[in-house]
Amino acid sequence: MDVSEVTALLSPEGRALLESLPPYRGDDALALAGRLRREGHAPELVAVVLTQARLRQRARAKFGNLAETLFFTQAGYEQSSRWSVAQTHAAQFARAGARHVVDIGCGIGADSLAFCDADLQVTAIESDPATALIARANLPAATVLCEDGVTAMVPDTDAVWLDPARRTSTGRRIKDPQSWSPTYGQALDIAASYRYSGIKVAPGIPHSILPAQAHVVWTSEGGELLEAVVWQGTGTPGRYAVVDRVTFNSGATSADEPVIPSEPSALGPLLLEPNAALIRAGAIARLCSTYDVAPVSDGIAYLTGEKPLPGCDSFAIREVLRNDAKDIKRALDAHGIGALEIKKRGTDTDVELLRKRIGKHTGRPGVLILTPVLGRHRAILAERVLGEGS
Repeated sequence: MDVSEVTALLSPEGRALLESLPPYRGDDALALAGRLRREGHAPELVAVVLTQARLRQRARAKFGNLAETLFFTQAGYEQSSRWSVAQTHAAQFARAGARHVVDIGCGIGADSLAFCDADLQVTAIESDPATALIARANLPAATVLCEDGVTAMVPDTDAVWLDPARRTSTGRRIKDPQSWSPTYGQALDIAASYRYSGIKVAPGIPHSILPAQAHVVWTSEGGELLEAVVWQGTGTPGRYAVVDRVTFNSGATSADEPVIPSEPSALGPLLLEPNAALIRAGAIARLCSTYDVAPVSDGIAYLTGEKPLPGCDSFAIREVLRNDAKDIKRALDAHGIGALEIKKRGTDTDVELLRKRIGKHTGRPGVLILTPVLGRHRAILAERVLGEGS
């Protein structure tokens, strides 16, 4: 969206037209656009309002009913924090004692809105003029500036939130932290000027480049790894995972502490798949020592043990096979398993080709897990265990 489109959307006519629309349905959009144009609305306004209705409908997954009161850009919707997660960001600052947060690169303002709701004073900075207009509409209680956040100076502030751009203009992820905007190094330099800071980073960030005294949190909800945040001044140093709002301590006493792998073990009755947040936080060794479980093989983030674990999906092992389609087909029939979920780690097996070779079977649901076991490639036929961690 450009400035003219946002201006039209936020005009009294644009707002009124948007609020008058029925719930968005893609199948009805073309007919609805034609009706609105026949009623005398400019085609350009109709297009931008229908786009906004579509974005609001999609944004309900992140923002719930709040989506109906907010304005979005496509990139802003995709890159904004989920509302429940933005609220945890605000709570982190509030618990630490922050008063005035500068949100650099605020986008559409999701995090800033949560900061405002937590009674924090907020200055939100966005360099893109069109997005800044959207942020102003979403943040009546904040000061929104359209300028370069890297060089901006905001007086009387004690906290900063940074969410560097980690995608190219075509949507491709930027893997090198020093190619983010601002770069990871610039973000750390900015954070050093504030008592409290949070920097949203890629979940795959190497532990070795984390500040030793940082409190780093990987967050997952509903099985989806959402983010990692490097906090400074707001918590105990180390690495943590939050899985569906339950916090796990990795055991690291500094954020950059190397991960010491646990020794693998022979398979027990259960195979356990730790949540991705636990894996990224380097919490596997802590799980192993706390719950008497072990990896199934060196460098593989599947564990084995006797009981389900918090933060892990659990699978009851029915049979361990060679990674061979004929053996797998026989086992499926023997165990009465039909619908098959296939998971893999540490193997280059073509899952779709294997599925074709296995063919269709009737029976109850099952899971086929392709992984090395004590260094040898195996196919583990299992069934999901419902309960803690699953």
